[in-house]
Amino acid sequence: MIFNLIEAPWHCQGAFSLALNILTHYILAVAAVVISAIVIAIYWPGLQGGFFFDDGPSILQADGVQLQSLSSDSLHQAWSSGGAGPSGRPVAQLTFALNHYFNGFEPFAFKATNLAIHLICGFLVFGLANHLIRATSHLAKSRPILFAPVGVASMWLLHPIQLLPVLHVVQRMTSLSALFLLAALLLHISAREPNERFGTLKLFVAWAVLWPLSFLSKETGALFPLFVLAWEMIVRRHAFGQLDRFALAFAALVGSAMLATMAYGLSPRGQWLWSGYDLRSFSVVERVLTEGRVLWFYLRLILLSQFELFGLYHDDIELSTDLVAPWTTLPALVGLGGLVWLAWRARIRAPLLSFGIVWFFIGHLLESTALPLETAHEHRNYLPLFGVLLVGAWALERARQLAGNYQTVGTTLAAVMLVNVTFVTALRSHQFEEDGRRTQIEAQHHRSSARAQFDAGQFMADRGDAQSSASPSFHFAAAHLQLSCNLALDGKMCWLGLINLNCQAGEPLPPDWTRELSRRLRETPFAPADRNVLYGLKEMAIAGKICLSRPEIDGLFAAALANSSVTPAVQAMLHSWHADYLWLRENDMVAARHALGQSLILNPGNASNRLKWAQLLFIAGEHDATAKLLLTLRGENLSGEERKTLAELAAAININP
Repeated sequence: MIFNLIEAPWHCQGAFSLALNILTHYILAVAAVVISAIVIAIYWPGLQGGFFFDDGPSILQADGVQLQSLSSDSLHQAWSSGGAGPSGRPVAQLTFALNHYFNGFEPFAFKATNLAIHLICGFLVFGLANHLIRATSHLAKSRPILFAPVGVASMWLLHPIQLLPVLHVVQRMTSLSALFLLAALLLHISAREPNERFGTLKLFVAWAVLWPLSFLSKETGALFPLFVLAWEMIVRRHAFGQLDRFALAFAALVGSAMLATMAYGLSPRGQWLWSGYDLRSFSVVERVLTEGRVLWFYLRLILLSQFELFGLYHDDIELSTDLVAPWTTLPALVGLGGLVWLAWRARIRAPLLSFGIVWFFIGHLLESTALPLETAHEHRNYLPLFGVLLVGAWALERARQLAGNYQTVGTTLAAVMLVNVTFVTALRSHQFEEDGRRTQIEAQHHRSSARAQFDAGQFMADRGDAQSSASPSFHFAAAHLQLSCNLALDGKMCWLGLINLNCQAGEPLPPDWTRELSRRLRETPFAPADRNVLYGLKEMAIAGKICLSRPEIDGLFAAALANSSVTPAVQAMLHSWHADYLWLRENDMVAARHALGQSLILNPGNASNRLKWAQLLFIAGEHDATAKLLLTLRGENLSGEERKTLAELAAAININP
């Protein structure tokens, strides 16, 4: 399909035309092999790194990912194992499960799969860039244009802002969604060619197969109709001189769908979209104002590509509280308005420039506007980067049309940028090869990032010599963790890290540490990641790795349960974890049953907690009640380990569940 889109419209005939086409395809094949080899070589060190950040919840801690067979039940469990986004992103979860099935939790295999997806996306980017440049370029009518689409694809593959969708395993959700979206767009474009024999079939595959796969990999796939609309309204209109009935009807349909979506978001039924702000330290207005500056920060990363500016976290970006605080907020918003105006003005005379700007904005429409997400992440530019590169391709074409040294200067500048991004990506790949190197460089370059400081401190705390308060590792860990606590006024995990560090080193705990952690659990917004504090607390307590007393641990759970921003579903989870601690560490079955009973009142359908209740009933000698409960668990969605526990309980009381 890609090569169908790159047929040269040169006015050549006979043997010369055939030879020229063969040569073109040969050059492209060689370029593809060379560029792919460079990409693999540069990413190779980073493929040796491990899992990190939110790889845990979606992969390592998702029971369905631990696929043991290819049965329909196991595949269905893998499909439904995700908790990210409204859809759970089942397509991406299924690929994680297949990785585990063939290679276990071997990080290299997961990352190598990500790299393969990235390379495939690169070929799709080349095909799309080639079509767009040919459809909008005056030069394409008189001579072949290979340099620009190859350059766009190379820059897209090698740019350091693309690194996290490759080396941060869970961000396969981003790249996989992009793969299906790009393939769908290319099929739509091909289907819309005049006199296309299989146009209806291609449209069906694009819209009924590839688009759902994109959305079910990550919700950004929902942007596909807007990308198609931009192509119809700008590129195809330029190529054919007018909008046909299909384009007009499609524009009306997309416009109506957008109005309906906005109405839903503002209605009472759509308020769940904004509930995330209850867990954030910023309001919707503050986020929208901040995103104006964040988009310019992304453009700075793309155009200048300074190694020290990149990072896994960007929680060190200051929030915009109004139009002049900080003062760059208003100029940033005005500048974005200027880009929108430029895209509108250029849609007729410079359609590639217009389309590139529009593509960038569409790519950020979900994650960089009003939804209650974190303010900035580099992986959000995986698709939007393509729009910036198209603007660069337009600038190069303009340089080729001008007299003098403009073409030489433009080509030289593009080559220098390509060399620079390749070098920076190589540095970042080397950084991600080893956790110590990754975390310490992040902390050095992002001194104001609470998350970067926490990661650096936790890595040092996990070193064996950190168990001695006289070791450098102990003091480095303490400094990083304390800085993290000071930076994040609602941070909680850093305090648990400090407590655990001192416990392991046999150092006394300052009494204000536990009080401060309790205060934050009770009074500050309880973000999704904060539940890991209580999970980690109970796991360390059960293993005997923390020196807090039972009243202190009970008090921390009570503080979290008293937080007004904790939902009933999360309260049920916390009660269940508290029951684990009371049962497995304190051996207090009465208190454990009370805590687990509170969990079941809040979430009576939870199969895992009902199985725990059956275990407590069995321990108490209530075998008849245990048997009745086990029979109700038949067909429930339990993990492999839980099914083993269920079988052992059933065997102990002689029933066949």
